Amino acid sequence: MNETVADLIDLDDVLLDQRNRPLRDLRISLTDKCNFRCPYCMPKEIFKAGYKFLDQQAILSASEIIRLTLIFKDLGINKIRLTGGEPTLRNDLLTIISELAKIPELEIAMTTNGTRLEELAVPLREAGLNRITVSLDAVDMATFEKMNDVAVPLEKVLAGLESARKAGFSPIKINTVVRKNWNDKTIIQLINHFRNTG
Repeated sequence: MNETVADLIDLDDVLLDQRNRPLRDLRISLTDKCNFRCPYCMPKEIFKAGYKFLDQQAILSASEIIRLTLIFKDLGINKIRLTGGEPTLRNDLLTIISELAKIPELEIAMTTNGTRLEELAVPLREAGLNRITVSLDAVDMATFEKMNDVAVPLEKVLAGLESARKAGFSPIKINTVVRKNWNDKTIIQLINHFRNTG
């Protein structure tokens, strides 16, 4: 028997959390791949060169993502957050966003490390992405490199943030993981850098 999720649940119901509040947000991981090797998430000791990430057929296809979103929309979800790994590494990202944007009353957000925002900010906005969150653990190069463990210039991420701002994303949220003796001494610097940027 080929039962679907829709066959197993009553679509008149609304999803509730443990405190009986309606759930409105759904996170969808588009890929397990990432171009950073942050020690708190994908440490190089485990995710070294040649690491075998999931095969393409093991991740949700664009059509599966749209179908699941429609099912969850019927259950009260009104915000989708696209995450990863690093979602901008997915080749069909713009197609996924443009298809999601056709769903009425759905807010589409994405969390990214910002490394591809300089070239993708405008196409993402045009595809229908509403909000961007950038994961950024420091605004000084030495700490930034220590926290992401790859040789990506900090300026590339900062330029991506500026491109996102110019493309009309506002506000842009910044996610920061604070690690004692890693970047805890640079948090005020990060706050001051973004304090009046919107």
